[in-house]
Amino acid sequence: MPALAKAAWVAVVPTAFLMALTPGAAAIGNVDCRKVRQYFVPCAGYLFSRSAANPSVACCTSLRRLNAQSKGPVRQGVCECLKSNAASLSGLYQNHATSLSSKCGISLKTAVSFNTDCRKA
Repeated sequence: MPALAKAAWVAVVPTAFLMALTPGAAAIGNVDCRKVRQYFVPCAGYLFSRSAANPSVACCTSLRRLNAQSKGPVRQGVCECLKSNAASLSGLYQNHATSLSSKCGISLKTAVSFNTDCRKA
């Protein structure tokens, strides 16, 4: 899931906070960005905490589910949703966002960054 690491979101940050974030695009192509955001709720503790060394098991499980469902054009849409949302998040630790996929053992075709070309995802 190419956008996973861009976007880069556990229980330290309340779910309500994540849902209240700048909504970004409601949909990109055939992907509902609100649903994509939900997969990152268990990752909030890792993404917003400098002291978190690793994402939680729940985070990685959730992201693996999203990755398994994200094929072809859907993968590109997920990538674009995550880039859009990540750009508007205050307090997001970029190094945690970019390392999330590798920390969860998710192999991606493209480098993870806020500038990833989602067409290559």
